[in-house]
Amino acid sequence: MTDKEYTLLKATSDQDEVRVEDLIDKVIGEDAKSTAKFMCTMVFVVGLLLITLCFTSVMPLYTGSIPYTEWTCISVRCHGIMDNPNTTYNRDAMCDNDFKAGVDFNWTSKRRTYTMDWDIYCGDESKVSIVNSSFYIGAIIGLLTATTVFDTFGRKRTTIVSALVGFASTLGTAFVQNTTGLTVFRVIQGCGGNVMYTGLYVWMMEFTPRRLRNPLNLCIGLYWAIGGLILNLIGYLTMEWQFIPIQVATFILILTIPLIFVPESPRFNLIMGNEAEAKKTLEKLAKIFGTSLSFDNIKLVYEDHQQNHLKQLKDFWKYKEMLKETLTLVVSWTVLATLSYGLLFSWGKLGGSIYLTMLISWSFGIIGNGINFLAIQFLGRKRSAIFVFSSAGLSFLLGMVDVNFSDRWNMSLLACLIGNLFLNAAWDGIYLITGELAPTSHRGMIMGTCSVGARVGSFVGPFISLLYNVLDQKIVLAIFGAMAFTAASMFLLLPDTTGKAIPDTPGDLKRSRDKPS
Repeated sequence: MTDKEYTLLKATSDQDEVRVEDLIDKVIGEDAKSTAKFMCTMVFVVGLLLITLCFTSVMPLYTGSIPYTEWTCISVRCHGIMDNPNTTYNRDAMCDNDFKAGVDFNWTSKRRTYTMDWDIYCGDESKVSIVNSSFYIGAIIGLLTATTVFDTFGRKRTTIVSALVGFASTLGTAFVQNTTGLTVFRVIQGCGGNVMYTGLYVWMMEFTPRRLRNPLNLCIGLYWAIGGLILNLIGYLTMEWQFIPIQVATFILILTIPLIFVPESPRFNLIMGNEAEAKKTLEKLAKIFGTSLSFDNIKLVYEDHQQNHLKQLKDFWKYKEMLKETLTLVVSWTVLATLSYGLLFSWGKLGGSIYLTMLISWSFGIIGNGINFLAIQFLGRKRSAIFVFSSAGLSFLLGMVDVNFSDRWNMSLLACLIGNLFLNAAWDGIYLITGELAPTSHRGMIMGTCSVGARVGSFVGPFISLLYNVLDQKIVLAIFGAMAFTAASMFLLLPDTTGKAIPDTPGDLKRSRDKPS
């Protein structure tokens, strides 16, 4: 297949050059009405499906939690040990004494989880980590495939098909009878959900004028925290774990429907040589937003640019700047995901009610989104990323201080909540920076590759939470802090994209990097 490298020229006597970037900026007017209409369309119609990745990623936290503080003795041996007034009903008491469910104790939790139904606790706890992490194995498989699919079949078709895969696999998890079946469905679920999220993010950003990228990125970041709050409420109100995936699957199906009516990215159409379709989309957008712009005077001028999967890979060797930046971003994504998911599946070990802790955590996430938005506005993309990662690192180091506020609350828990706030902020920034650094011709591949790195981190993260069982809590927090500072240092190697045009080809990227700052 032949692809094109495009430049838009305004066909006037002096032939003023107009890039795709500039035309999109003009099509979506700068007046308040056009801006509000665009943001509302993106946030409340197109982008709502992004909430569901949080649902599917975090769902096992509610369907598979082990209520180590909610059980009561039923055997003489258990009563003999636990009737001691100095003994607490917790994980250590249950596991150190090798108590058996149904023999020595019964669960008292009102909410049934698959771990209670299938007797998974103590020595079998690693099975939960396998189920949690299998989602990210699926994500890696899906995203490795999607690096080609994104840039071949388009953002729209890839997003819709992967969303439907996510719907079917999420529904399937409600009817399994063992961890093997659950693990299989989680792999498929991870494949569909992560490809959907990456495709939809790229799709949305390629429609967005540069002045609205940071505000839209803020809204996309809020989806994750809002999705977490919704799922936390669903988990709290749902007594039987099987009904949680049924509700999540319903959300996915309903929120996929509006995407059928959204056109393909005009940037993608141009890269694929489909001028007529790209122009048709831009004309439709101009009409929707009431922009007075005559397309009769705009000419699409392009030169041949051969493109296929092998050519895309060779471009990384040819354009060393793109290779260096992509590898740097992959490391940053991997570290961030390892931190985020290591922390996510550690809340139960840090103390406090899982529902109350997660309510605070998701709420802090919303604050983190706001912090990142302001940091980008005042510091720019690069410096804001360094700021939020460094702040997360300092928070984890602060958690090493031994201070207890109550039986359930201590400095470690509070510091981790603050660290989580900055990690949420970091996700907003890293998505935006990656999308702006990657050229349109390779954006699907680069976003997909970075997401693969993130899913490797997401796979490792739940196992890192097991370190709390074998290491001193201070050592685990020191590891978290060192990882955060490592990610911060990665951004010293990247250029700042603040206010810069998005490159359409590797050649555009090279020329922009060669320009003096």
